[in-house]
Amino acid sequence: MQKVDIKKHEDQLRKFTELLLEWNKTHNLVSRKTTQNINEHIEDSLLAAPLLRDNIMDLGSGGGFPGIPIAITNPQKKVYLVERRQTKAAFLLNTTNQLELDNTKVIHADSRELKAHELGENLDIVARAFGSPKNTIKAIKSLLKTPGTRLKIMKTAPAPEPEEIPQNYEVEKIEEINLKGKDKGRILVTIRNKEP
Repeated sequence: MQKVDIKKHEDQLRKFTELLLEWNKTHNLVSRKTTQNINEHIEDSLLAAPLLRDNIMDLGSGGGFPGIPIAITNPQKKVYLVERRQTKAAFLLNTTNQLELDNTKVIHADSRELKAHELGENLDIVARAFGSPKNTIKAIKSLLKTPGTRLKIMKTAPAPEPEEIPQNYEVEKIEEINLKGKDKGRILVTIRNKEP
């Protein structure tokens, strides 16, 4: 597993934090609780990065978690930030431009409108605080029909119950994301379409 050199990217991560806090004053991008624990949310994002392939879609990116920290620290990965809300998409575009993230593309659209061929092969679709597994799958159903595409849900343990996963989909694997000093387990649940 490749170790991320945080020092090298500290300035960009700091600037991302500043931009997020500044925009959040007037645009309500993330909750107050999130603003008080931004470093924890950045760490959560970075710990998931090595578990993802090089073509990533951050579903409902909002304030940029996990997509922007991943893009900053993994310039070799292509990151699509998908956000349907205009204000949040504007924040993401402004931030990626200011941070000069050439590996990142902001897509202001509803995920149901996305076309698989525009996103490349072996796509990992990351969802963090997007909604229930069932609703998340519903939002990207057409994309999951593409062979090689996987849904990766970042959540607090336990893993989803079988009834939370629609028919024709299965949990392929569950990986731990160990946040320092946190007793609640964070996991990355990989879901695939059994019949693409």
